[in-house]
Parts: sequence; C-alpha cells; structure tokens
Amino acid sequence: MLKKYTKFLDGLESVEKAFLMVTAAIMVIVIVYQVVLRYVFSASNAWSEELARYLFIYDVFIAAAIALRDVFLNLLKPRAKCIYTIVVTILGILFLCVLFVYSISLCQITAANMTPGLQVSMAVPYACIPLGAFLMILTSIEVIGKNVEKLKSGEEMTNE
Repeated sequence: MLKKYTKFLDGLESVEKAFLMVTAAIMVIVIVYQVVLRYVFSASNAWSEELARYLFIYDVFIAAAIALRDVFLNLLKPRAKCIYTIVVTILGILFLCVLFVYSISLCQITAANMTPGLQVSMAVPYACIPLGAFLMILTSIEVIGKNVEKLKSGEEMTNE
C-alpha cells in the first residue's frame, strides 16, 4: 500500500515540478515586461505585479510540499530520527488540518472581493493555502508510513 502511495506522490511531484517551472517562467516574463514598461516607457500596470506576486505565493506553498519529502534530520541516530520524524510529522499534520479548514473559510469569505489589477476573485490567490496544506498532508502521510515501516521491520537503520 505504501509503495502505491509513494508512486502516486512521485507522479504528483512531477506535476508540481512542472507547475513550478511554468510559473517561474511566467513570473520572469511578467517581471521583465513590468520593468521594461516602467523604465523604458514610464508606464506601469497593476495586473503584472499582482500576477507575479500570486504565482510566487503559489510556488512557495507547492515547493514546501516537495521540500517536505527531501528534508531529513541528520543529527539524530537512525532509530531516534524515525521516532522524532513520526511525532513531529503528526503534529505538523494537525497544524496543516487546522490551516486547511481555516483557509477554506478564508477563500469563501474573500470570494466576492476582486483583485485590483487582475480582476479575479481574491479566493484565487488565497486558494494556494489550502492547496499547499493538502499537498503537504499527503506528503506527511508518506513520511509517517515510511518511518513506521522502518521501525516495524527492524531493518538496519543507517544514516543516509
């Protein structure tokens, strides 16, 4: 079961990385456009700055989910590292669940408000919070599963 879940997360991570590459490219193009518009033509617009800001916020939350899979505590002994990781990850999931619930409410509350430059619902930029929290919860479940599996198997635990 854990192997299938890990495979699912591997596929999801590929999608997340593709999203990050596309949005990073869009941010660079939009920011260059804004700089040229501002300094060459002495004009500016609100939508380009807003779009770059919101894409950056989305990227931070999605990249956090990816980073969660790659972070290891190298200072602890392997068995202590597994136990510590399980406990901290469970606490993290609890926090992320609360964040998810409250951020859904925030999206609902702000749905009627429009952004000044892009003229999209404020729920769109705020939606990165529940999306990022959800992706981090999925990854956290994998982290717990892998560490429980290590503890149960009694396999030789080495610092990797």
